Amino acid sequence: MKERQAKFELLRILCMYMIVVGHCLFHGRVTAKLGYGTTNYFLSYLIQSFSVVHSNSFVMLAGYFSIDQDFRAERLLRFWKQVLFYSVLICLIFGICQGVTGRDVVKAVFPISSNNYWFVSVYMGLSLLMPFAGMLAARLTKAQYRYLLVLLALFFSVNHLIFRVNTYGVYTGRELPWFLFLALLAGYVKLHTRPDRRYFWYGLAGYVISSLAVLASVYLSVQLQLEDIGYFMNYNSPLALTATYSLFLCVKNMPWRKSRLDGAILKIAGAAFGIYLIHDNYLIRYLVWDTFRASKVARTHWAVIYAAAAAVIVYAVCLLLELMRQKLFRICGKKFAGSALHKKEQKICSKVDYLLKQLQK
Repeated sequence: MKERQAKFELLRILCMYMIVVGHCLFHGRVTAKLGYGTTNYFLSYLIQSFSVVHSNSFVMLAGYFSIDQDFRAERLLRFWKQVLFYSVLICLIFGICQGVTGRDVVKAVFPISSNNYWFVSVYMGLSLLMPFAGMLAARLTKAQYRYLLVLLALFFSVNHLIFRVNTYGVYTGRELPWFLFLALLAGYVKLHTRPDRRYFWYGLAGYVISSLAVLASVYLSVQLQLEDIGYFMNYNSPLALTATYSLFLCVKNMPWRKSRLDGAILKIAGAAFGIYLIHDNYLIRYLVWDTFRASKVARTHWAVIYAAAAAVIVYAVCLLLELMRQKLFRICGKKFAGSALHKKEQKICSKVDYLLKQLQK
């Protein structure tokens, strides 16, 4: 792995922690039970304002590392197996402990098609489209590429800010067109920007200013008693987009020296997606945070600190579980290597890869 990639993987770890904290505040019903307009209320939104970049950053990381790479069906198959494993396992455990419905079983067996995890469903669609996004990015000049990105930003972000309607298929930033735009934006950063130490500071400043602007929008909404308090926390809001792009530039241009920590960073980052699949499965997400009695401490002075600490524990436990899953899959992979099923999988993946290469010519 290239030296510079460790810093991107550190971003992946940070963003997953942001996601876990956000889920504690939301699914743990902490923010909902904080006194409206209190200090703790704004502290929770301070965390969420600086975390508004998490999902966008994950998509940009995927786009950055995929935009000029060949499509590999085997990688997508591993991704599908990981999702299916956790989806079925959690449903099975719940079925034994307290029972599940037929609909739960269907969602567990078809987690992507049934939108069991919204991010997974959209991310899978993006992964299938990335070869064609790469073809487009390779054929556009820098000026054409920039023009396309500006148009898409106007369609998906600015237009929605002004009119609040789903004119172009994007409403909250959880839709496939938005993911595709972010992947293309990351591709532009990779293909058409050069490392420059100044952009580390520019990016850091842009991220901080944009995040504080999100918080300011919440404060003004509370003071003016507006209904749409968290609008700028939508992933496709102009402030969220600016914060994400700024943070990505910051990380890309961050000075980084190879160290002994790189191995640990890469290992933890490699488990990030598993952490999401475990703690945010719809069957257990509320149980996880109820275990910590998150909503019970919402009105205490240390509610936000408690949420951050609970997120660390959940992150650590899920990390250990995912590392165990990876080890299990490696053992099974060695045991079944050369089997008829494995050979068939490889054959199908090779055919898909070959077909896409032919289309890219």
